Amino acid sequence: MSDKEYSGSSSGDGIGDAAQLLVFVRQSQETMTLPKGSALFQEGEPCRGAYYVEDGELDLTITSGEKRLKVGSARTGHLLAVSAVVSKTDHQYSAYITRDCKVAFIPAEAMREYLRQNAEICLFTVQKLGTELLDLSENAIRPLRLQPRYPKLQ
Repeated sequence: MSDKEYSGSSSGDGIGDAAQLLVFVRQSQETMTLPKGSALFQEGEPCRGAYYVEDGELDLTITSGEKRLKVGSARTGHLLAVSAVVSKTDHQYSAYITRDCKVAFIPAEAMREYLRQNAEICLFTVQKLGTELLDLSENAIRPLRLQPRYPKLQ
């Protein structure tokens, strides 16, 4: 989810809901500055909360066997790890800093409570997660399925 989706006033199409969510996210008291090359979180680690990228850039990757596959990137204005927060699961991907970052941390329980109290924003968030899942399927899972299962012997 990016900042572009958060501008404007409520018009029934989710823009106002996104703006309200952004206000909540920006109220986070805990911010971190991370250098290029470090990891924000790694696939399989317990999810403690969501992250809002205030500045910087990250690569989002999943591990497939011995390979690390880039499934996307996050830039200023993106909200990360919401699906793991909502589902109360471990991180499903890793986030590596590719340009020095400043991120705001939103504790998982605070995020879930906010979504419980705001039905429209919760629906907006679920719709965005669905879009991200479709993007992941198209950009990562489908290409993996098209690769040969076993390498050709020479």
